[in-house]
Amino acid sequence: MAGAAARKMDMDKAPPRASRLQADLAARILRMLKDQGAGPGHHLVELDLCRHFDVSRTPVRGALKLLAEQGAVEARANRGYVLRGPVTEAPDLDVTNPEDEEDQRLFIAIAEARNQGRMPDQCSQLEVARLFGAKLPTVVRVLRQLAELGLVERKPGNGWSFTLPINSARARAESYAFRAVIEPAGLLESTFELDREWLDRIRAQHLAFRKRKWRDTLAVELFAINADFHEGIARCSGNRYFLDAVQRQNKLRSFMNIQWINGAERVIDSIDEHLEIMDAMEAGDNQKAHDLMKAHLVLARDVEATV
Repeated sequence: MAGAAARKMDMDKAPPRASRLQADLAARILRMLKDQGAGPGHHLVELDLCRHFDVSRTPVRGALKLLAEQGAVEARANRGYVLRGPVTEAPDLDVTNPEDEEDQRLFIAIAEARNQGRMPDQCSQLEVARLFGAKLPTVVRVLRQLAELGLVERKPGNGWSFTLPINSARARAESYAFRAVIEPAGLLESTFELDREWLDRIRAQHLAFRKRKWRDTLAVELFAINADFHEGIARCSGNRYFLDAVQRQNKLRSFMNIQWINGAERVIDSIDEHLEIMDAMEAGDNQKAHDLMKAHLVLARDVEATV
């Protein structure tokens, strides 16, 4: 009896388990630091990480806390977190969670249902559980993940409301049409100033990802790299309205692109197109970069239309 009580006390004291989003984000932060060659004492700025990975403060804080528990970073008074030593490798973190696969299946199922118009804008936790035949604890965890991404909002009681419209072929086409106007134009702004530190980092990420063998579970990471590339160019434009437009589009696309449906070959082609745009920017030929960006977005639209 005493042993059972002690175990219960230990369970009560145990820290909450990291969510999949926090664990994935922590691993991505380590990979970013490795690509940057960051050294001991490197300051991790919370807001910069939010912008870089296009997530809110909540998952970033969770990821940094997880990295601190793993010994990769440490908290400093009034300074947030700093890197304890150089990142020589970025393995998966030790956050084994037997429920992860179940959570991921439900996450993808919700994305598919929303994209196909089979799920309403508002629903309760019990309705989600019935619709997908999922356990209620799984539903709660996944809805919280979606909330961290800014895709759903909690309503009074057990209700949840999606913050983005149901996806459709027309919505995708309209998004690409809008981006094909806005994103290339940012490259020709008189206020454009290339951030070479960002360029070196994002190029290294693209080259490293290009070497990896494609699997469907890399879709979220691919989107993060893709979003960083497009948002980074908008930030270089020096035009706050271009940047705001691209950030809004990235938020919309984050749920639409939870699955990569264009095949492994298109992954390589897309990365190569990005690299060609980077080369043009680095050479100071923004007109060429403009033309390449427009062609890239039009081609991406056409490829998706045929899938």
